[in-house]
Amino acid sequence: MELFNSLLTGIPVFIVLLGPLMFVHELGHFLLAKRAGIRVEEFGMGFPPRAITLLRRGETVYTLNWLPIGAFVRMSGEEDPADPRSLAAQPKRWRFLVLFAGPAFNFIFAVLVLFLAYLLFATQPSEARYRVTSVLPGSPAETLGLMPGDEVLSVNGIDATEQLAPNQRQDTFILKSQSQASIGKSIQIVVLRPGAANDRSQAEVVIKGTIPADANPNAPLGVSLGLNVIKTERVYYSPPAALVEALRDLYLVTTNLIRAPVELISGQLEPEMARPVGVVGITSIGVSLLEQGVFPFVRFAGLLSMLIGLTNLLPIPALDGGRILFVLIEWIRGRRIDPQREQWVHGIGMALLLALSALIIVFDVVNPVQLP
Repeated sequence: MELFNSLLTGIPVFIVLLGPLMFVHELGHFLLAKRAGIRVEEFGMGFPPRAITLLRRGETVYTLNWLPIGAFVRMSGEEDPADPRSLAAQPKRWRFLVLFAGPAFNFIFAVLVLFLAYLLFATQPSEARYRVTSVLPGSPAETLGLMPGDEVLSVNGIDATEQLAPNQRQDTFILKSQSQASIGKSIQIVVLRPGAANDRSQAEVVIKGTIPADANPNAPLGVSLGLNVIKTERVYYSPPAALVEALRDLYLVTTNLIRAPVELISGQLEPEMARPVGVVGITSIGVSLLEQGVFPFVRFAGLLSMLIGLTNLLPIPALDGGRILFVLIEWIRGRRIDPQREQWVHGIGMALLLALSALIIVFDVVNPVQLP
């Protein structure tokens, strides 16, 4: 029954979240291909098998397909230049523009979605509690019995709900101050503990014990914490301010993505935080954010559009970036790589990407994504 409820919630969120982002991506390829004079055989909404043919306009058939996950564009001869109106037969500049248009439309859509999110739905936390995300082995928290997922309600009889003022630094005020004051003394923590996996029930648990006298004064408990917002208030932005916030979000997500490999190698970033996430994980995050409100969900959609655009520009065979790489190589060397070899490279790349996607989906199911 719980699995059925998860699917009932997850599938619509998946369609609403990822569908438009993939549609916009393919729309970019479609419009530039039409502008270049490339023969577009089909523009499909959703993935095959085909459900119905919506209409035929000129040489392009517009279809509705059974798998409601975005869209696709089928152009003549994507790697075969024999047909003069195929993609592969076009000049380098047009092939580059057609391939780049998909990610470019994702970038434009990201700005638009984030702008509207801040203009129409923006909220900010006004009350929050802290949730334990991880417990260090051998730490005082482990000895006391704190567990990942515990939401701190009170410490030593003091309400742990934080009142968050605008631009206030989010910190573990009450939990940290009380645990520091309890070093070498007894401490009582009341938490809201979630049920087992796939169980939405919660129960109050009273945790009592003593924090050792030699505990780290900067982190007496030895836990990592995430903020769980329990109340928000509406924030109003003027159009220029909303645009600034949207561009700031995109700047931050781009720079974080660029820094992630370096921070992962240097140990500044935990591997769990840098794990790849597939459609199951993205849908799970979407469901969690939708439960928090419209603004977090729409903002996530905008950031996700940016990430889809950046990911597709990676120089990996079968992705737009991999195909663009072949165009750039042709530009540099003055002659193109044998189209048949290029087709083989992209075919192998597609097979590897599908295998990796399947592996990530399995990992998302076995080890669900946890929001910090």
